[in-house]
Amino acid sequence: MSDFWKMPLEELRSQAAVETLRLHGRKITYVVNRNANFSRVCTVGCAFCGFGKRPGSVGATSDRIDEVVARVGQTPWVTEVCLQGGIDPNLRPEYYFDLVKALREAFPWMHLHAFSPMEIDSLCEKAGCKPPEMMGKLRAAGVASIPGTAAEILVDEVRRKISRNKLPAARWVEIVKAAHQAGVRSSATILFGHVERWEDIRRHFEVLQRVQEETGGFTEFVPLAFVPYQNRLGAILSKRAGGMKVLEERIRKRAMRLYPLARMVLGGVIPNLQTSWVKLGVEGAVESLGWGCNDFGGTLYEEAITRSSGGKHGEGLEPEQIETAIRGAGYEPQERSTLYGSVQKGFSPRKKGLSPSCRGASWQMYRNHN
Repeated sequence: MSDFWKMPLEELRSQAAVETLRLHGRKITYVVNRNANFSRVCTVGCAFCGFGKRPGSVGATSDRIDEVVARVGQTPWVTEVCLQGGIDPNLRPEYYFDLVKALREAFPWMHLHAFSPMEIDSLCEKAGCKPPEMMGKLRAAGVASIPGTAAEILVDEVRRKISRNKLPAARWVEIVKAAHQAGVRSSATILFGHVERWEDIRRHFEVLQRVQEETGGFTEFVPLAFVPYQNRLGAILSKRAGGMKVLEERIRKRAMRLYPLARMVLGGVIPNLQTSWVKLGVEGAVESLGWGCNDFGGTLYEEAITRSSGGKHGEGLEPEQIETAIRGAGYEPQERSTLYGSVQKGFSPRKKGLSPSCRGASWQMYRNHN
């Protein structure tokens, strides 16, 4: 078997492109979704994050449930809403359950992709229960899948350097497995381009592979490039590197190798590899389609976490912009659901004037594809 970790870059990328073509043809998928970040209050203090605010500091706010519902209502045509927030000690478990229930009531056609393993860990602590019980409660409330964020690098030595207060790698695995066993699928992620070594990335891949072989619950793998502009870790690493431009180039080069590695090492168990236009920019995301990616990600509409660290590529794209970018690279765009199912071609709640109060045939059609 080839040692992809040692393979020359051009050969690796060529093999990844061939393998992606074999698995997915010229089809590149994307999802029409939006983010809803409901709290900037966070006690974790990750060195790579510019989003979270310590309780009592300027900008440390959490939204009321009706405020979140109103924001989501600005984009009633999306098929998915991704709910994530900081770790706010004052938000009780009931807030999370009530938020999910309110969104399900207002927008029953939307798939709720909600709460990271870190948030679920905090919920377990507040409620005094274990992950399987908590996942059962969240599923009953209406959570349909969870984002596999908070993974960063699943090596505790690295985690202690960049996010010492975050849940350990084993706890992340425990929560993700509990979700999968409860019938709640998740994405899988990695945060790269900071202090990690290639050996750490290998170990991270091995953890994901073991979980997927056991549960089959990962829908996709999403590599996330470190955004260094407005956070403590970025300031340290740019100084070490000799300037921000040097650090940016290191991150770009790591991305060029990590994406095809992910395709060749993990593609057999996690066939969907998602790029990140919000991290790489649209041009970089298009380029990564030739490195093994088969999914363009989502429209997002309200991307705040990357932007708060100085992200330069905006907070949302329209479906037409994504499709134009994909076609321009010689691929065929295809809208998908969160779980990589099909969405009826030509059905657009936006064009049909679908509103949160809609309970007619259009809503029923949309729900069938959720």
